[in-house]
Amino acid sequence: MRSNAKFLCIAFVIAGLIGFSTYGINNTTTQVLASHSAGDNMTGMAGMTNMTETEHAYNKSAHVVRDSVAELLEGKTIPAGQFIHLYDSTPYMITNGHVAVNVPCEDNSTASIQVLMGQAPNFTAAELENLPELSTPGEMCLYHVDIAPHEEVITDVAIANPGDSDLDFPPGSTAVIGINEIMPFAHQE
Repeated sequence: MRSNAKFLCIAFVIAGLIGFSTYGINNTTTQVLASHSAGDNMTGMAGMTNMTETEHAYNKSAHVVRDSVAELLEGKTIPAGQFIHLYDSTPYMITNGHVAVNVPCEDNSTASIQVLMGQAPNFTAAELENLPELSTPGEMCLYHVDIAPHEEVITDVAIANPGDSDLDFPPGSTAVIGINEIMPFAHQE
């Protein structure tokens, strides 16, 4: 029974991504969800109600948006030690978002790739969380990571192959990036 439920969940995710891709991979839609009245941002976004002082300071000047990119990776190759740049928000920094990748993984569910975030060329590997209910160790695993307010500027998201050999993505390999909030920043040279 659990196997059937797992199969249905994976099939649903893949069908949704394929359906989305039919209408334009990498065509993004940005919607302004809130207006800036009295200098405050009324986000209404889940998870934004218990903000720290630092997060609130970021949020006061943030623009609430919903910008998504879904990239089908099937048939693509990342050479050893190289990366694929997936998202750039310059001249705005990302203050709230989410990244999910469905990629090949090891028997112990270790990801075959790294998700890199930062301001190019200064990337940092994100700590990915495996979703075991939607993963098959040794084959394909689904990972995700939240983008939250940082002291470091995040404008770019990429995936990298840290391995010693080229990585060929099999069917079902995807990267989905959702951006919820951005804000202007002073360029750091």
